[in-house]
Amino acid sequence: MASTSSVDWSKLKIELRRVDYRTLKRREKNAHYMSPAKFKRLVENIKIDGAVTSVILCCLNKDGSEEILSGHHRSAAGIEAGVFEGDALMILTPLSEARKVAIQLSHNAINGEDDASLLAQLYASLDIDAKKFSGLDDSVLAGDKGPGATALGGANIKYDELLFSFLPEDRVRFEVEMEALAKRAKRFRIHAAPQSRFDDFFDAIVRTKSQLNIVNSGIALSVMARLAGERLDQLEAEAEDKSDAA
Repeated sequence: MASTSSVDWSKLKIELRRVDYRTLKRREKNAHYMSPAKFKRLVENIKIDGAVTSVILCCLNKDGSEEILSGHHRSAAGIEAGVFEGDALMILTPLSEARKVAIQLSHNAINGEDDASLLAQLYASLDIDAKKFSGLDDSVLAGDKGPGATALGGANIKYDELLFSFLPEDRVRFEVEMEALAKRAKRFRIHAAPQSRFDDFFDAIVRTKSQLNIVNSGIALSVMARLAGERLDQLEAEAEDKSDAA
C-alpha cells in the first residue's frame, strides 16, 4: 500500500563534522526541557571532561546554515563550560520543516528503559563524586516509596517527609527489623515527634554511622531499628522482673 504522507522519507546522507556550537542555528521551539539543576550538572560534567562527550545532531540548510535538531542543551552547556567546539552528525539531505520536527521529537521521545535493580546496583557501586557526575541521586535506590501523605488520613498536620533509600536486600532486612520492633513496642506508647526533635534523630544516625563505620544512611536506620528492638527487649525484661519482685 502506497504511503499518503506528504513528508519525503528518503534515506539520509550524513557525515561527521567538527562544529562551533556558537555558530549553530537553534530551533525556536524545543519541547525537551531540562531543569536548571540538571543543566548546571551537565555544565560541570563538561568542565570535568573538557569536552562534550555526546555527539549532537544537525542538518545543513539550503542557505548554508547548520541547524541543531538534537543536542540544544548539550551545545548550550558546552558554551557555558567554555567548550565551544565538538562533533556533530550533519544531515546533508535537504529536509522539510515537517521532517525536522519529526526527527527532533523522535530523538526526545524514543529512549530505552532502565532496569531499576541493575541501575541501583551500578549507582551504589560509585563513590560520592561519581554519583554526582552521573546526574542521578539516591532516589534511584528507592523502590516502593510507601503510602505517602494520603496515609495521614487528611489530618491537618504540617509535616516534613524524609526519604531513606535501600537496596532490595537491605529493604527486606529493614522491614523485618521494623516489624519486629512494632511487635516489641506494643506495650509502650509511641508518639510522633515534633520537628524540633529532628536534630536528635539526625545526630543518632550520624553517631551510628560513625561508630559502626556505616556509609549508607538507610543501613544505619536499619541498625538503629535493631538496636531499638534490643533496648525494648531490655525494658520488657526489666518490667517483668519488677512484676515478679512485687
